[in-house]
Amino acid sequence: MKIKINLFHLLSSIAGVIIISTNLVSAQIISADALKKDVYYLASDSLNGRQTGSKGEQLASDYIITQYKLLGLKPMGDNGTFLQAFETNVGIKYSGENYLSVNRAMLKADSDYYALNFSASGTVTGYLQNAGYGINAPQIEVNDYEKINKESGTVFLIESSSLDGESPHSKYYPYLDMQSKIQSAIKSGATAVIIINTHTDADDPAGNFSKYLTAVSIPVVFVKKAAYEKYFTGNKIRIQLSVGLEKISITGHNVIAYKDNGAKTTVVIGAHYDHLGHNEFGGSLHKGEGTGVHNGADDNASGTAGVMALATVLSTQKNANNNYLFINFSGEELGLIGSKYFAEHSTIDTSTLNYMINMDMIGRYNPEKGMEIGGMGTSPQFDFIRTMADDSLKWKLGESGTGPTDFTSFYHINVPVLNFFTGVHEDYHKPTDDADKLNYKKEAEILELELRIIDSLNYKGTLTFARTKESESTGAPTYKVKLGIIPDYMYEGVGVRVDGVSDGLVAAKAGIQKGDIILKMGDFTISDIHVYMKALGSITKGDTVIIIVKRGDEEKKISATF
Repeated sequence: MKIKINLFHLLSSIAGVIIISTNLVSAQIISADALKKDVYYLASDSLNGRQTGSKGEQLASDYIITQYKLLGLKPMGDNGTFLQAFETNVGIKYSGENYLSVNRAMLKADSDYYALNFSASGTVTGYLQNAGYGINAPQIEVNDYEKINKESGTVFLIESSSLDGESPHSKYYPYLDMQSKIQSAIKSGATAVIIINTHTDADDPAGNFSKYLTAVSIPVVFVKKAAYEKYFTGNKIRIQLSVGLEKISITGHNVIAYKDNGAKTTVVIGAHYDHLGHNEFGGSLHKGEGTGVHNGADDNASGTAGVMALATVLSTQKNANNNYLFINFSGEELGLIGSKYFAEHSTIDTSTLNYMINMDMIGRYNPEKGMEIGGMGTSPQFDFIRTMADDSLKWKLGESGTGPTDFTSFYHINVPVLNFFTGVHEDYHKPTDDADKLNYKKEAEILELELRIIDSLNYKGTLTFARTKESESTGAPTYKVKLGIIPDYMYEGVGVRVDGVSDGLVAAKAGIQKGDIILKMGDFTISDIHVYMKALGSITKGDTVIIIVKRGDEEKKISATF
């Protein structure tokens, strides 16, 4: 390529970029060796997988901040720093007194019984009363509480399944949600609930303390079958129960740097830098013995190195028509927590954001598959990309403004987005996602393509935001239907809060709005995202389902046809 040089030549070793610049960036050569150096550090065992809130996250953020300081970028985090802190709940743990006594026989925690992760903390003494399967469903004329005598005892014993076990073909299936059973028990006077499972074709409730669920108002424990048969004998069973639980909260940090060009609009360039650590909070797809450190070289040290490389180029740009905000998000692996937090607590006026470029897994380019550039439908000014070509790269275009990574958070605040992604591979979310498997030459070429796009967009003024017609995500669980909402994964109340509604799909057509809290879907009382997914899985195309949502202080009944 013939390059006209008007002003200066600058050779920079920061992030390995050789910059040949005119007033705007006319050509860049990004060093594959420098990308490799960054990824090898970020994905090294010494960072222990960069789990949100960990020492490894801190080491990674220190490394990124050092690069931004060398570039002379302005800190745009909290209180004049490069860091923006956010808190998130990642589970629960035992705290205080925990015991279960049955007729003065003391059961052993974990081996005989365990608290469920939505149990309240508290101490209860009383006599046990059998509440059957704990189902109250007038629709099928079943009420296991109608014979309850509160004077006989307020500690209820409930079977976890139904007369038909957990068969999805049973008429009882929509009423098996455990938290819904507990709410019915509370309304019938329960002060505590003991769950048992005597069915061989039903699974015990998960004792999953790595997932925090909104607590009910009474203690709830599960007693294992052997302990139940051994200790729960006689006609009058006295229970002494104490449950002590507390939430585990962690603090993560976004890294935010700013290049002020004196422009009216700002471009966000971002990627998440967190990964799975030692699988402390789940997410690993490793099936063998142990977990080991998940170094996350492609996911997403590759994108993190990409942001630093683009920052090196764009920090030298003169007379640009946009400012640049470089953000390295944490908490992505926990559910887009960091980017969502930034979108809701931005350190810059979000009305001035022109567009956002995101990079998540750009290090494993496969020439047979190419890569994907997503978000094309979010602005008509992106249309020129449809005619672009490259001798050594190929790509497909995705229209949607949403997906399982951080650009979604910006789409939902009406910012046009582009997402670069080279695809899932056999090492995805496994300890084998290591730095020696990346194609650094191709990553450098992808970043140079992004710079060409950024340079072209620099002349297009303020971009027009467009809503996109969402389609099924290839990474989502398989359902027969799709409602078309983005759940708010940070919501801690009862139900599922709607964080976004996809145009053209069922929810939008039915009138469901962002901010609505879904409380019921058909026969399912929606206590959390897991019940929502179970309810969705029970619906067939063509079904018309009544959905009850809470909108403000009002409950609304909405008819949705799938």
